[in-house]
Amino acid sequence: MGQAGKNGVSIHPPPKNSEVGADYLAALIQQLRTPLGPIRTAAELLRSLSSDERQLQAIDTVSAQSANMTRMLDDVLDALRLRRGLIALRKQSVDVGHIAQQALQAVRPLIDARHQNLLVALPAEPVQMHCDPARLVQVMQNILDNATRYTPQDGTVLLRVATDCDELVIEVSDNGVGIEPERLPHLFNVFALDERREDRPPQGLGLGLSISRNLVELHGGSISAESSGLGRGSRFTIRLPIDTDLSAAPEEPAKPQQYRILIIDDHDEIAQGFAQFLSKAGHSVLTAGDGELGLTFAQEFKPQAVIIDIGLPGLDGFEVAQRLRKDAETADALLLAISGYSLKRFREIDAYAVFKHYLLKPVDPGVLLGVIERSLQATKLASR
Repeated sequence: MGQAGKNGVSIHPPPKNSEVGADYLAALIQQLRTPLGPIRTAAELLRSLSSDERQLQAIDTVSAQSANMTRMLDDVLDALRLRRGLIALRKQSVDVGHIAQQALQAVRPLIDARHQNLLVALPAEPVQMHCDPARLVQVMQNILDNATRYTPQDGTVLLRVATDCDELVIEVSDNGVGIEPERLPHLFNVFALDERREDRPPQGLGLGLSISRNLVELHGGSISAESSGLGRGSRFTIRLPIDTDLSAAPEEPAKPQQYRILIIDDHDEIAQGFAQFLSKAGHSVLTAGDGELGLTFAQEFKPQAVIIDIGLPGLDGFEVAQRLRKDAETADALLLAISGYSLKRFREIDAYAVFKHYLLKPVDPGVLLGVIERSLQATKLASR
């Protein structure tokens, strides 16, 4: 029996079984992540509508802190999934320099806030590599983030990306607080919180380096750390096989085009936030609060893309998607699932047969826009 909490809400302790407990923790994290989606969407919308410097600074704070919370929750989810073997790489041919720039863009605000010097050395010529770009960005961002957090004001962080025979070498070094020799063998363990500074609490959850090691190893690579001791900085080195696959033709640049997009989500604040963001990007958007209404709207609206929340009342998102696929008017529409449910349930019901993409809440509206536009443009090119 659960204990009565505030406002009469029943509070149930997590199950004792480790696997069930992991599911409980994952479900709890999904519930914590869900409100962050509308917050981030609203912040981006406000940014586009405001020109006042003080308002923009406040919006930046909201965006940064919600992104930070999302990232911490994502780290816990990734740690759980890696432990249970639920993460699969989605490889494609990409330019390593582009991946590095994405990681740098993510950590630049923190580096600038600490007035640190950032030195970057990238290959003079493009280096194509077959990898999971999102996961490699995540690894580089984790290592850079770790470096800047443990480097003092006005310190220096160096990123070097180079090739060594058939390997890609990524080095991140700093002149920060350094690492004791006895800590180095345990640095990549889960929850390896850093307690090097008594005047500053540990940074983060201690998951970033462990996740990075697992993702690097999934790519067939290795990661190591070295330091001459406290106060002498540190250096992290990632070595990855350059598994090239250049058979894919480069994408033709997409021209701006208006698309008809239907959003089916019973969370009105999420649906309206997405609708405003996508409308501002020039698209025609319609929203529905349940599956039956969504199917009715689809008949008249004939959407080219449909964003479907899985946890809809009445008809759930899977049933809605299956009906859309069976209807000649919407059979070829781009269907995107958004949900707080884990990918495990998504795989169990073979949802890949009806959905093109699965996005985990909270969904960044810019990411959602990019997925829709790239997917529809790719479909257009393939049909020529």
